[in-house]
Amino acid sequence: MKQIIFTAMLLTCIVNASAQEKTKLDNLFKELKPFTHKGITTTRGNYGKGQTTTISQVYIGFNEYCSSICGEEGEFWGDSIWNQSTTNKTDHQSKERFLNIVRHHLDSIMPMAEECYHFESHNQGIDTIRYSICLHSGKNQTKRCDNKQGNYSYNNVPGTETVSFSYDSDLKFCKRHHKGEGLLKYSRTESVPDHQSTEKSISFDWAQYMQTITPLLNQQGVIQHKFHWLLDSFVENADKEYLYFHVISNGDGSYDLRGETYGTMYFIPRNQKILADSILKSVDFATQTYIYQHPEQLYEYRFNPHFQTITPPQEYQNHELLATRDKRENPYNHHLIVCSDIRGYYFLVCETKGAMGFPREWGVLKSFVNGKKEYIKGVK
Repeated sequence: MKQIIFTAMLLTCIVNASAQEKTKLDNLFKELKPFTHKGITTTRGNYGKGQTTTISQVYIGFNEYCSSICGEEGEFWGDSIWNQSTTNKTDHQSKERFLNIVRHHLDSIMPMAEECYHFESHNQGIDTIRYSICLHSGKNQTKRCDNKQGNYSYNNVPGTETVSFSYDSDLKFCKRHHKGEGLLKYSRTESVPDHQSTEKSISFDWAQYMQTITPLLNQQGVIQHKFHWLLDSFVENADKEYLYFHVISNGDGSYDLRGETYGTMYFIPRNQKILADSILKSVDFATQTYIYQHPEQLYEYRFNPHFQTITPPQEYQNHELLATRDKRENPYNHHLIVCSDIRGYYFLVCETKGAMGFPREWGVLKSFVNGKKEYIKGVK
C-alpha cells in the first residue's frame, strides 16, 4: 500500500511540473485572445549558458475594410464583410477595446516594476503606443533603447523578467481607413539549478527523450513512413519547392540552405481525430515533463496543444520541439513537428544535419533529393 501511495504522489508531482507554462500576463493574454487570429505563442528554451528563457507573445492586427470607392479591397480579420459601414464601426470598437485592455493590465503592474516606460502619441490618425516594463532585473543587467520613442529592451540574463508592448497604426492611402499592428511580449530568464555557477548547458539527450514518446506514437491506427530530404546542390525555384527552411547562419549575414534530414512520419487519417488529439495530448504532456526534468539540456519548445495546418501557401506554424546539440560533440539537430493537412494528422520525428528544408509536398514525399521527388506509394 505504501508503494502505491508513493507512486500516486510522484505522478502528481510530474503533472504539476509539466503543466502549461504560466506567466504574470495570463489574464491579459486570455482577454486578448478574441482579438488575434494567430493566437498566443509561448516558447521555452535552453539556448546555452546554463539558463532557460520563457517568451509569451501575441500579435494584434487591425485593418479596416476599404471599399472599391477607395480603390482598395483591403483585408479584414473579423467575421463579416457584408455591411462595410457596420464592419468598420465594429473594427473601431474592437481596436479601442483591446487597447483599453492592454492599458489597464500594464498600468496595473507598472507600480510593481523596477523600471518602466510608457509613451503614447495620437495625431491625425497616426497612433504610436509603447510600454517597456522591467519587473525584475538580472545580475549585470543592461538595457538598450530600440527606437526614437525610447522603447527599451533588456538582456536575457538570469533573474530578468520583462514586458513590452508596441502598437502602430496609420491611415491607408485613401486617408479614410486605418491599419495597425501590435505586439505584446512577456519574457523571463532563469538559471538552471546546479548549472548557474558553470554557465554551461549540455546537448539534448534525444535517445532518452524518444524512449518516452515512441510508445505513444506506436499505437494501432497510426501509419508510419520513413522519409529523406536532401539539398546539397542548386535547385531551380527552391523557394517554390520548399515551404520553410531552418537555415544555418554563416556568421557574415548570409545563410546556408544546404542540409539533410532523415525522419519518420507518423500519420493518422482525418477521420481519426479523436485518436490524433489523444496522442497529441500525451506527447505534449511527456515533452513538457521531460524538458522540466532536464532543463540543463539544449532545446526549444513551442507550447501549442493543437494541430496546425501546413498547406501552401499558408504560413509555416507548428507545435514543435527543437532539440539542439553542442556543435563540438554532435553536428545534428532533432525536431518533433506536429502538423496537419487535408488528409489527416502528422507527427514528424526528424534528424537534421545542416539546414532543414521543409518541402511543400512534405505529406506525400518518401524522398526529396535535390529536386528529385519520390512519392509514398498510394498517397499522391
